[in-house]
Amino acid sequence: MRESTQEYSVLGLFLYKITLYLILLNGVLLFGYALTSHEWPLVKFGGVSLLLLAYQWLLVRLLHLQARRSSDGYLVYPVVCAGLLLAVLLIRATLIAPY
Repeated sequence: MRESTQEYSVLGLFLYKITLYLILLNGVLLFGYALTSHEWPLVKFGGVSLLLLAYQWLLVRLLHLQARRSSDGYLVYPVVCAGLLLAVLLIRATLIAPY
């Protein structure tokens, strides 16, 4: 196999690891949102939904910038799937909301 000719800085590797942890955190947040969002009052539901949307948007922007600079395009797929899942959860919760 051919060795990589690029040298990564310590900061670059640290940011890469942080990005991976942010992707994992996104999944955990969506799992918790899916389990408990039907129990929340309208104000809490709206606030948490907006925060999740903002987190998702920031993560997509971060990964878009990172994937442009390196060959890490595969990192975008879990974030896009999580965004679609968030959209489904928001639509589902809005349609069957008890408020």
